[in-house]
Amino acid sequence: MKILMSNLGYLRGISGSLKHHILFAHRHFYCSTTVQEKMWRQLTEIIRRERPDLCCFVEIEQAVFHEENFCVIKDIVGESYPFFDIENKYLPASRLRSFPLTQGKSNAFMAKHQFPHSKLHFSSGTKRLIYKIQLAPELTLFFSHFSLNRKTRAQQLLEVHKLVNDTPGEVIFMGDFNILKGFSELSSLLKDGDLVLLNDNQPTFTFHIFKRVLDICLCTKDISEKCRLQIIPQPYSDHSALLLEVDM
Repeated sequence: MKILMSNLGYLRGISGSLKHHILFAHRHFYCSTTVQEKMWRQLTEIIRRERPDLCCFVEIEQAVFHEENFCVIKDIVGESYPFFDIENKYLPASRLRSFPLTQGKSNAFMAKHQFPHSKLHFSSGTKRLIYKIQLAPELTLFFSHFSLNRKTRAQQLLEVHKLVNDTPGEVIFMGDFNILKGFSELSSLLKDGDLVLLNDNQPTFTFHIFKRVLDICLCTKDISEKCRLQIIPQPYSDHSALLLEVDM
């Protein structure tokens, strides 16, 4: 099984270079349909090439999944991914759901096969959504987008530890962890040896000369021996994608 986990950067086409951040800063406030369709074509080229069974996205806008635009995705991807779900990353009662600059900011997935799934939430932070996807009877995938606030992020990581311990069978946890201080932030998850970090030091995020490993894949020890992780450059985002291959 192949899983693609991608921070799309809302498909603004900003690669992380200083030039892009200067020239395309206006896209954070307005991004034309033409630009977004071009970014979707670039994304689907990666999908066609890598042929993942499941695509998990953070920093995606619900507008691109509106029915009038979803046909564009179907034209590009075809019928390969008939199952999808998209959900606002803020709590249902959050005012950020209706604020103009954050309205529709979401996480999503699309899949070749129908996987049982549910939506959980961290107890703290602004963006709190966690997707839980049952890949097999004894294999569960979680993915999320963690807080930029270090104290909040530390609390969220503790919740991940409990979530993994409370989930029977093997677990994979992927996402944009925003660990700006490096792998040391993951010590609460890795200290007991039950979880394995599949990333090496290859950066997944770029802002001008600032490069960090923010997009992370963790898994329980037994399944780690069956996993292979690749970092896939994305021209439409300041993040690279994670491509995880799991021997089922």
